[in-house]
Amino acid sequence: MSQTITYKFYAANQQIITMDLRFNDKTYQIELSDDNPKPDWAKLSHHKCSNCPLGEDVEWCPTALALADFLPHFKTKFSYEKTVIEVDTPMRTIITKSNFQNGIASLFGLACATSGCEHTKFLRPLARFHLPFANEQETVFRTLSANLLMQYVNNVQNERNDPINFNALNESYAKLSVVNSHLTKRLNDGVERDAALNAVIILDVFALITPENTDGTFEDLEDVFVTE
Repeated sequence: MSQTITYKFYAANQQIITMDLRFNDKTYQIELSDDNPKPDWAKLSHHKCSNCPLGEDVEWCPTALALADFLPHFKTKFSYEKTVIEVDTPMRTIITKSNFQNGIASLFGLACATSGCEHTKFLRPLARFHLPFANEQETVFRTLSANLLMQYVNNVQNERNDPINFNALNESYAKLSVVNSHLTKRLNDGVERDAALNAVIILDVFALITPENTDGTFEDLEDVFVTE
């Protein structure tokens, strides 16, 4: 059984771009069709991440394959081009006016988190409760909250009392930033204009901002819990 999230991009005098993302109901890993495109830039050896744990026996980068189905729709798009984006999830429909780079960033973030890459897997619990177009504060709040809950649940289920902190999360984001850097190099070989490339840069900004809030200052969250 699978769940589906659909992205639609509307732009003036252009065909509607529609993409259906299907996910395994249990693991929430993205499910790719047998005829999913496999361009050369998606091969594991092509700008392989320096921290990739996969061996030479693996031919394709899982994250690149997850994006390969969508990238042709955006290869000629400029970042600043205006678009209306509609996201249909099993629970709700979200519509926003934005530009292509922000819409693609939301789409790519979901695909990367669910791709099966070892270094994006820590984001998959958030993908289950996908929030399109999340801003910096929303991303920090969701990420830190989910991580603390995960550690608490693991302690309870395993009858342990491990210290709860953000050390492992910070390490995961450091590894993710390496992935984003190499992913940009990959995509550069598959696009003609900058919308998709800037989308990855937006995702990397989030990867850098979240760890900055784990040192005890919580600068992006300082007003979240003020009630009076």
